[in-house]
Amino acid sequence: MKTSERQMTIIPTCTVTPARLGVFQASQRPLMLAEPGQWQETPWGRCRVFGRLGQRHADVYEAARWCAEETRLRIDGCTSILVDPARLRRALGRDGSEYSHEQLWLLLSEIMSAVVEIRATKPKKFNALGHFIDNVRDSENHYRPDPLTGRPRPMWVIRLGDVAAVLDQHDLPLHYDPRPIAALQSGISQALARHLMTHSPSRQPNGGWELDRLITSVAGGLESDNLRNARRHVRRDADALAEMGIVINGDRVTRAGSVTQPPDGVTQPPGKTAKRDTPARQNGVSLGLSGSLGA
Repeated sequence: MKTSERQMTIIPTCTVTPARLGVFQASQRPLMLAEPGQWQETPWGRCRVFGRLGQRHADVYEAARWCAEETRLRIDGCTSILVDPARLRRALGRDGSEYSHEQLWLLLSEIMSAVVEIRATKPKKFNALGHFIDNVRDSENHYRPDPLTGRPRPMWVIRLGDVAAVLDQHDLPLHYDPRPIAALQSGISQALARHLMTHSPSRQPNGGWELDRLITSVAGGLESDNLRNARRHVRRDADALAEMGIVINGDRVTRAGSVTQPPDGVTQPPGKTAKRDTPARQNGVSLGLSGSLGA
């Protein structure tokens, strides 16, 4: 990091708009969106992605920001963060295990190659086009001892992209530990949790939100079999969701507790269904909801 860059306070885990617009597909096995122009619309604006972005990519993006030990604002307005890759792999692992370096590197490569366009309308109006992450490199000045060999190993400098810069400047921040969401079994549960994190518990509808409407708000319109599978996958994660304060009771979902910085607190969403130019399966989006593909 150049000395001309100034050090910043720690960055938020994420901001509200990506989850509200469904930038990351509600699946841990997303398909490649190879055709530009496939807009996805929600009450907060619209977005389109050229590339592959799913919930495991969101895990990596959020965990990298949460693990950042130092952040610097570059002279071009983007942010670079200093991250210990071993800590990042632990944050992404499940049941105390570390995420593999190879799988982490694949996900980072896909994040770096995906082009995202966001046109947000509320709570603030702004546009963004580019990447969430531009590049990852070994630090030349920061090292940690390898616990196996004792030799120093470099930390990573991750340069966040233009989309991240616009979101950090104009969007509403969210600060939370992303590890419980990363540990959920299914992508639909992760997308639902991330969506609800953008809404204040103090402004939820009486009796909570309808589960089916929440599912369609993050996954789009689903056929009956896929919707039934989605319910099953979410209920399979019910205990883990409850530990995060997201309680499933029959066909209703409520949030307990409080958030560190309530966003705009819209009560009517997330009950509206995301609109796409074409049905989800026709435009190449894999929802990962049928059969054993719930992850």
